[in-house]
Amino acid sequence: MRKFISALAAAAIFISPVVAKENNSSNNQPQKANVIQQEQTAKQLIESSGKRSTEKVKLEQLKKIVQEAVEVYQKGNQVLFLLAHNKVDEAKKVLEELKAKIENIEKNYKLQRLPIDAVITEISGITDIKKAEELAKEAKKAVNENDFVKARFILNALRDEIVVETAYLPIKLYKEAVELADKFLKEGKVKNAISQMQVALSTVEIETTIIPKPIAIASLLVEDASKVYQKDPKKAITLLEEAKREIKLAKVLGYIKTEEEVKPLVEQIEKLEKAIKEKSSTSEEKFKELKKSLEKAKEKATQTK
Repeated sequence: MRKFISALAAAAIFISPVVAKENNSSNNQPQKANVIQQEQTAKQLIESSGKRSTEKVKLEQLKKIVQEAVEVYQKGNQVLFLLAHNKVDEAKKVLEELKAKIENIEKNYKLQRLPIDAVITEISGITDIKKAEELAKEAKKAVNENDFVKARFILNALRDEIVVETAYLPIKLYKEAVELADKFLKEGKVKNAISQMQVALSTVEIETTIIPKPIAIASLLVEDASKVYQKDPKKAITLLEEAKREIKLAKVLGYIKTEEEVKPLVEQIEKLEKAIKEKSSTSEEKFKELKKSLEKAKEKATQTK
């Protein structure tokens, strides 16, 4: 099983090396970054939208992590470490603390499993619509010709997504394994207790969620446009045009299945653009409706396994 190291440390979220490098440069001076954000042109906002959409997902996942569950998992590791180093008395004390923490979690949370860590990976593929259309045709042809190897290579280039791998701790299973380890320890069966703690720690379940980046970017650009449309209508429309392009790209890449799903979203954007140009009082309401529609589209296109 893949190890989620941050669950043992501080429930930090890891992302791809490229994004991590970019984040390191921006986290040093958060106040200055906010000033730069306000001064960004439409082009700069568009260029940074991929990175910002991934960062947004990262922050959302960080909020979901349950620190109490992380601590319970860490305590289990501590018990195992102490037993492995023949520090049985210390292990017994920590095990009692662990059992108490598990009881508190059961009282405070009704969920059967709780998130303790997540790994975020940004996958950037073809973003040119014409090129993507050409590759999609090639992929379909390869599949029809039973050339799945070629099709896999092509389809990999058509991925433009954010992958979230979440580690969940199943509380009931974990508790049962810990209690059995406690029983063995009280009987003086240290080796059995060690084996059972290893079982407890291996109960972690990994869930993979794939979020279409074009739709996430479109949502972000619409949000950007909603903040500037009154003082800079031209900038807002430029952002909305790119959002519209991203939605069309999502269809070509297969995240949105049919043209019937794309058409209403494009029409909503075009009506919003018209309202902005005419300085209509309906613009704000149209922004709200568009955001809801994009959120629904993202939820529908997001896949979890």
